[in-house]
Parts: sequence; structure tokens; C-alpha cells
Amino acid sequence: MMVDSLAYQLFGEPYVKFLCGHGEQLRGKVQGFPLASELASSGLLVVFIVNDNDAVAACGIRSIFNVLVLYVEEGYRGRGLGSEVLAKTIDVAQKRGLNFVTLSVSSDNITAFHLYSKCGFKEVAYLRKPNLILMMIPLNLKGRFVCEFLKDVCSFLPDLFLTRVHGWFYKRTVQED
Repeated sequence: MMVDSLAYQLFGEPYVKFLCGHGEQLRGKVQGFPLASELASSGLLVVFIVNDNDAVAACGIRSIFNVLVLYVEEGYRGRGLGSEVLAKTIDVAQKRGLNFVTLSVSSDNITAFHLYSKCGFKEVAYLRKPNLILMMIPLNLKGRFVCEFLKDVCSFLPDLFLTRVHGWFYKRTVQED
């Protein structure tokens, strides 16, 4: 587990640090979050801590498909914290040699879509039935190739097929407790 401390005030909090590690190592820190099982099943998890022990945000990457999950406590939203945690997670993922990171976001969630776009994620496909946008960020040359390949493949496949494939992948990436 890696600890990255920021001794100066950030987001109006007296002490801030990032904890980076495997989801299982940090399970206790995210236990009260709505996405706790998804975060705890992450191979890479970054947790944002304030006041020396309070987790207020977490971002994880899970499975061989490098699926990203981000959660920020309601009282901390709108302060740039999502961008900070996401940037830190992408940085650690790149240092660990991941080629790309993927995610899906509801097309109704404009705030999240803009956050992901601002951080470099590109739209790969839109799934009408679940109303989801599949997004991806390449982290190196291999990742760029995979991203372009998936965009091309998704442009030829019918929406119903993509929706079923997405559902199948999602079920296999979430580790049940």
C-alpha cells in the first residue's frame, strides 16, 4: 500500500492523503460507500482520506477489462475532488503498466460525463437500451490501438448485441461478497 500525503490544505480540509493499494487491502476504508463491493474488488484502489481517517472518495480499477469505478461522498461533490482522485488513479494505473481504462456512464449523468471527458476519456459506444455511454482512456500506444479497434467494432455491431456483451462483462467484473 502506498500513501501519498499532502500536508497543505486542500478542499478546505486540514490534512489530506491518498491511499493506494489493492481493493482487499482497503476494503474497510470504503465499507460504507454505496459502491463498496465494486471498489473492494478492484485490483487498484485509490482512497482519498481527510482528517487522518475519514474516506470521502475512492476510485478503483477492476478486472482484466480495467473497468473504472468512482465514488465521492455527497458533501464533497462539486469541489474538484472527483478530478483529483481520478487523475491520481490514472497516474498510478499508467505507472503500473495498464494499457487502458474503461467505464460506462449513464447518458443522463452529464456531470460525470464531463468529468471523464475532461480527464481524457473518449466515447467508444452508446448503448440505447441501458442508456449508457461506454468510454475509454488509452494510457499508451497499445491502449490507443485497443481504443480505436473497439470504436470500429462497436460501430458495426448492433446495439442489442453490445448491450448484452456489456451486461455479461459487468457481471463478471463485480466480485460478489
